Amino acid sequence: AEAAAIYQRLGGIDRLGPSYTASGLGDLAVYHGRFAEAVRLLSQGAAADLAMKDPDRAASKFAALAHAHLLRQQKEPAIAAADRALATSPTVKIRFLAARVFAEAGATAKARALAEGLGREFLAEPQAYAKIIEGNIALRDGDPRRAVSALTAAGGLLDTWIGHFDLGRAYLAAGAFTQADSELDRCLARRGEAVSLFLDEEPTYGHFPAVYYYQGRVREALHNARFADSYRAYLEIRGQ
Repeated sequence: AEAAAIYQRLGGIDRLGPSYTASGLGDLAVYHGRFAEAVRLLSQGAAADLAMKDPDRAASKFAALAHAHLLRQQKEPAIAAADRALATSPTVKIRFLAARVFAEAGATAKARALAEGLGREFLAEPQAYAKIIEGNIALRDGDPRRAVSALTAAGGLLDTWIGHFDLGRAYLAAGAFTQADSELDRCLARRGEAVSLFLDEEPTYGHFPAVYYYQGRVREALHNARFADSYRAYLEIRGQ
């Protein structure tokens, strides 16, 4: 509630204020599972950013919109929003986020092309993102062992919150439940990093609640007596 109030107040501060409001409230809507509301807020915010000639902020909203569509299991709109993000501002961050959506939505050829481009970059950050995408493609293709290998390599290049999250999912798919539990524990301990994954003022906390869902699945598989606590934590956030 406090975050929502602050995001609302930002809208009246200066010309960038409304953009921050749309990003923040859209992210809060994703966090709480109000995906239809998130789609509306992010779509409107991206259109306003384009009108203000701010393509980078618009692209970030299109990428967040793609993620919201994906969480609704609406794959075609997710792919379309990711395409729009790329067309608006193909920065390293946007290419990574779009590729991750493509991989999850089954558009693996698009994801692979972006991963190859990121992998050819000089810096460690895009190279790590390329490995994360490779891992997500492998996970989508039903090859969790290859996914674990790629995501472990990504962590060797750059230690990222999203890399640990995807590695936890890969270990779960591979049946390596103890390792999966460790990775998801790390995501919970480092939850502050999920607030803005790219340290660029764009909120990304909508990625966080799924950690509890996957932790519940892992601990259920481990026959942990308190596995339901993780599911309850997820439902406390998105149960409405």
